[in-house]
Amino acid sequence: MDLNCHNILQAALMLIPKQTFKYSKFLGNEINSFGVSVPKYADPVLVRGSVQAVDLSLYKVACLDMTKNYRQIYVPLDVHGNDEYSQPDRFIINDSIWEVVSNVPWYEYNGWCGVLVVEIKELR
Repeated sequence: MDLNCHNILQAALMLIPKQTFKYSKFLGNEINSFGVSVPKYADPVLVRGSVQAVDLSLYKVACLDMTKNYRQIYVPLDVHGNDEYSQPDRFIINDSIWEVVSNVPWYEYNGWCGVLVVEIKELR
């Protein structure tokens, strides 16, 4: 199969359950009324993809904090995580906010991304 012609995520989503959740892209920082730089996000939009549990073995291998909640999300979007100059994009799943920790940027190649996200418990 020529992977450039077929979106692997779309094929997988025909076999596994899809979920609907919200995605909010980081737009940049703005200065608030107190003179503090705060991140600004786009209005959340509905997306369909796959949200999966993270196997405990990944917690150990990736040295993830066992007190935090992580999920793996696969979506047909160009999602971005932390880099030197920006905040991570966010997902809203069942009224909880999740930030991108790392991503597999397949978007340019195949039209999707796989991202590891962490729940921001403080924003519940």
